[in-house]
Amino acid sequence: MRFRNRAGQGGQGRGMGQGLGRGQGRGQMGGNKLGPGGNCVCPACGNVVVHEQGISCYQISCPKCGTKMTRA
Repeated sequence: MRFRNRAGQGGQGRGMGQGLGRGQGRGQMGGNKLGPGGNCVCPACGNVVVHEQGISCYQISCPKCGTKMTRA
């Protein structure tokens, strides 16, 4: 029996199946959302804060309403 993705029956194998390496190189094709510049935006009230490099927007609470920020 021949398996299409080389993972073997039931997905068991040497790790050579399809999808190996997915997620590598994140941020290279995401436009300008990632990197040192940009803003963090509150999804609840719309407050905008300048993004600080090294700190994820998801770790920052909105200074106005306390909701976790997202990246704009």
